[in-house]
Amino acid sequence: MYFRISLLYNAIVIVYIAVFHALLMEDVIIFDYDGVIADSKEIFMKYFLEACKIYGVNVTTEEEFLRLYEGNIYESMLSMGLSREKILSVVYHMRKGLIENRDRIRIFSGMQEVLKALSSHPLFIVTSNDTEVVKEFLQSWNINFFKEILGSDREASKEKKIKSIMKKYPSSKHFFVGDTMGDIMEGKRAGARTVAATWGWHSEGELIKAEPDYIVKTPFELLQIFE
Repeated sequence: MYFRISLLYNAIVIVYIAVFHALLMEDVIIFDYDGVIADSKEIFMKYFLEACKIYGVNVTTEEEFLRLYEGNIYESMLSMGLSREKILSVVYHMRKGLIENRDRIRIFSGMQEVLKALSSHPLFIVTSNDTEVVKEFLQSWNINFFKEILGSDREASKEKKIKSIMKKYPSSKHFFVGDTMGDIMEGKRAGARTVAATWGWHSEGELIKAEPDYIVKTPFELLQIFE
């Protein structure tokens, strides 16, 4: 009898350790927002360029706009010699346009289903957009799977925000899903595995230059990475 109880106890301990280890090693998936979840490029760019014209910022074309996202958008604007005050003026004008046109912004096809399928993982959003703008969008689409949303109002650097999430899950694998060269670069600097989404703002060719760990061409391909 004692031998059987001992075997049962050992089996329970082994299962407990295995489950505990699996939880520690779970995949933490961090998403960018614009260009990965929300199809917002046209509206985002329209009001960004409009703000640049109003405040005398020399960004006038789609090409110049997208070039800013080859790195961190705020660092790119600072490197142009813009003051933080002028950058904030541009951001606030753009934010106002996004809020006024929020009903025109759609979610990428398939992303709603993919996020639901991945909701057993700890999910986060790290974005250069505003936290409340993102929260409102997610609520309107009934997407309530994220543990936290870290917008530019919290911190401008995506690298720092990704690192802050990684500290909460020190034994897990961390992934950052982005759609620009800047996203991939910041994810890599943070130490996360990077996933380049080709349906967003930068082309597949541009994303390859940033050397992501994975490239996905549809939201559903994310399930192959995290299955």
